[in-house]
Amino acid sequence: MKVMTQSGAVRHAADQWDSTTALLTANPVPAGREAVWAQALVFLDAGHRDGAHLVASVLVIDAGGLVLLARHHRYRQWGPLGGHLDPGDASLSAAAARELLEEAALAALVHPAPIDVRLSSYRCRTTTEPVLHLDVRFAAFAAAPAPALVASDELTGLEWFDARSLPAPLTPAAAELVGLATAAAALRRRLLPAAVAV
Repeated sequence: MKVMTQSGAVRHAADQWDSTTALLTANPVPAGREAVWAQALVFLDAGHRDGAHLVASVLVIDAGGLVLLARHHRYRQWGPLGGHLDPGDASLSAAAARELLEEAALAALVHPAPIDVRLSSYRCRTTTEPVLHLDVRFAAFAAAPAPALVASDELTGLEWFDARSLPAPLTPAAAELVGLATAAAALRRRLLPAAVAV
């Protein structure tokens, strides 16, 4: 559960932080992400979470290999969809699916194992100063052809892109996240030769 304090800061319940630790501990670390994964676990184990925000992001890939990117009003850069956890979110992947539905009116299969994690400090809609955010990132898979898009009023752009031809400017680490998500999609196609349409 998250609550807003009188200062407007977001506070997440201990069980959301604990389930994040369990999720990152239980899942294999994606190749090349060992350092950021370890950094996130050190942060979570230290227990210094007061004032920090917990975020779930999702990068959607369609069966043809296109990736869905959003351009937010606030950041004016292209990146994944996502946002802060809400009290009713049963899991981080459920939060990612909810954000996808709210921001893009798109239902897609969000894989429950994260593909990346990122600790960064930035100003969001609930703060006037930069705040530490732990962003747990997921891949989602949409049926082909790419579904029609409906952007929320939080966005100034929502488009499908070829992973080899991404728009500019991108949010920090967005290109790397696209690489991780396309690798996850390729693995999914190898494991499920007759790709399951979502």
